[in-house]
Amino acid sequence: MPEAIAEQVRPIYKHDHLNPTRRGWLFMGRHGGPCDKACKMCYYAFQDTLVFYDLDTLISHANRFRHYYGLEFCDISGGEPTIYGPKKDGRRPKLEELITHCASIGLKPTIITHGQNNTAELVAGVEAAGLEDWLISLHGMEEGHEQTVVNHQGKGDGGYQRLIDGLQHITRPVRFNTTVQNFNYTELPSLARWLSDNRPPTVWNMILFNPFFKWNERPEIDFQEKQSELAPWIGNAVAIAEAAGWEVNVRYFSPCIAAQYGFEKNCVGFFQTQIDPWEWSLVATNNTPLSFTEQLPNAHAMNMAHCRQISDSRSNPTCEQCRFFKTVCEGPQSQYQKRYGLDEFTPSIGEHVNDPAYFERGGTFYGD
Repeated sequence: MPEAIAEQVRPIYKHDHLNPTRRGWLFMGRHGGPCDKACKMCYYAFQDTLVFYDLDTLISHANRFRHYYGLEFCDISGGEPTIYGPKKDGRRPKLEELITHCASIGLKPTIITHGQNNTAELVAGVEAAGLEDWLISLHGMEEGHEQTVVNHQGKGDGGYQRLIDGLQHITRPVRFNTTVQNFNYTELPSLARWLSDNRPPTVWNMILFNPFFKWNERPEIDFQEKQSELAPWIGNAVAIAEAAGWEVNVRYFSPCIAAQYGFEKNCVGFFQTQIDPWEWSLVATNNTPLSFTEQLPNAHAMNMAHCRQISDSRSNPTCEQCRFFKTVCEGPQSQYQKRYGLDEFTPSIGEHVNDPAYFERGGTFYGD
């Protein structure tokens, strides 16, 4: 049986992964809002009409996060935030107003962006307004990225270089998201080396595509790949980036497969998102009334209850045998199970583990 190679807790940028998240998803519009790109894996690819909320609405959402749910961080996310509001002298004044408000009430703001509109003027404006950091979508090296981040005509030419050029204007920390797909996963080690050689270490998230919304109804998704095929490349990329001091999170990947390549400690499923400083509180995301939340000991308990509901919807005979199921691991998505089956998943037999931070604390998949 493979042995996990996970003796040390991964390097930490800014926070640990042991306490309830204090971050919320400041969604800029119903179904995300408009975007000047049409990324192949976008969750809102099947929505016809996308509009932004007005500024007053977004400010009220920020106030709810801070004063109702007690959050301290927010991710401003669309759609594409850098096209929000009229442009003036290369800047986005309405976006700057939103950032200023968030910062003024103690809700430290991040922008999630494809990074291709980050001119010197735009960056200077939003950073001066009080931006905490950036989260930029970088989906591979040039070829892989430009197959993913395309315009509404399906073209991504030049997008990689526009993203790279925009980085030179940024003075705040930058974290990166990479969605792992069947045409970019072999580039992950090269991307890890690029990040290690060209950027100060922060956080890199490699994200297994989650077929939410209409995606879950599609029996086959053309950019999807089996986890067992992805795992060796992800494991290699994790090792390279961690050696350079990066915090690496592999989101929604099954730890039983990751354990064969030594990165189960990096797996962040739904249970781990609720103790992940970079992820969103499900209570706030789902607009759960506090009157309902207060039926449990605290908001974190309600967040974990949401995770168990997700896990219940993915129940299957293989995962039901595993000591981590429904408390540490939520299991593979139902669409994934229908498409690929369960042969690649190996349950860990033994006393059930209830700590979602088990791997963060140095535990191993195949036993202690």
